[in-house]
Amino acid sequence: MIAWLKNNTKNKWLERYLPFVSKSPEMKIKWLKSAFRKGILSSEEITPYIRLLLSETCSDENAQLAKLVAELDPEMRCLFLDAADVYDTPRLFRLFAAPTLRHAEIALLKKVPPYEKKTQLILDKVFYAVSDYSKELLEQAAGKLMAEGKATEDFRDNYARFQEILGDEEFLLSLYPNARG
Repeated sequence: MIAWLKNNTKNKWLERYLPFVSKSPEMKIKWLKSAFRKGILSSEEITPYIRLLLSETCSDENAQLAKLVAELDPEMRCLFLDAADVYDTPRLFRLFAAPTLRHAEIALLKKVPPYEKKTQLILDKVFYAVSDYSKELLEQAAGKLMAEGKATEDFRDNYARFQEILGDEEFLLSLYPNARG
């Protein structure tokens, strides 16, 4: 059905009224961009749509999604990242081809819900997503957030703990160089 929509330009009404979950990744991103531009939904209202966008399980669709997200302009990526919740932030951040310092700051400032019992695990996933791209980017973003006073005391503690984890990983890799999985 989606292939038919791409080839048939006369029936734009069907694309307009097709439910979000049955749209292709291209159509979903187009719809989200439109929602951001028009301002019809708040950032919190767009969060479930970003979760649905990232819920694609097929590897072909993941590759297509990565390509589509990479084509977004940096400001639109900021809007997507700002609207995503802390659980979807690592996956969305990894889709960015060349994340900027601003993208890293937005990702690191995500708040974990108060009902979450494993806050450190969730924050570690965000730290790892930024660190996997560039450890320097993580250090710059965290340093800037702490210098500007945007970081909470919990953030400082979690960042220091994460730095210790990275140090431990490097030490273990020096002892067992073939252990990287």
